[in-house]
Amino acid sequence: MPFPNTVHYGWPAGFPGAWASQNPQRMVVPGANGFCAGAGGVAVAAFAWVQADGTTVLNKPDPANPKAAPTGFVVRAQQGQATQYMQQNTMTIAQGFMVGLAEGGDVFAQATTASATGQAVYASLSDGTLQCAAAGAAAGLPFIITGPLAGARSALSSTSGTGN
Repeated sequence: MPFPNTVHYGWPAGFPGAWASQNPQRMVVPGANGFCAGAGGVAVAAFAWVQADGTTVLNKPDPANPKAAPTGFVVRAQQGQATQYMQQNTMTIAQGFMVGLAEGGDVFAQATTASATGQAVYASLSDGTLQCAAAGAAAGLPFIITGPLAGARSALSSTSGTGN
């Protein structure tokens, strides 16, 4: 572990992928074989899609349905595995490991674009990262997504999302 070179005087409000409250939390119920990360693994704190086999999960839709809404949001549940020698942390679930997908509740998230209260949140169809519909004042900072976390609407040709 490297020597610390910064000091933070306060903890952030939350960490991307973590539950933000104890309000009702809904998980996607898998089939008998559960859900497992596909080739290349699955990013935590991003949207994900269950593939055509009903078991494999990736951060992009199945090629047979490229504009599909995401199945759920990958929550932090101590499921990321440090697979590289001397790796300190990871936000990736390794290929073949179990994946938990949230379909409702309040979670902390981080978008690649600016975010503001009341905006729609969309999932990139290429990697599941979050994007907000309009510019705001909190780009790069964790925010809370509340309500349904999957299967809603697509307003842009390259994104699909919850609309909440």
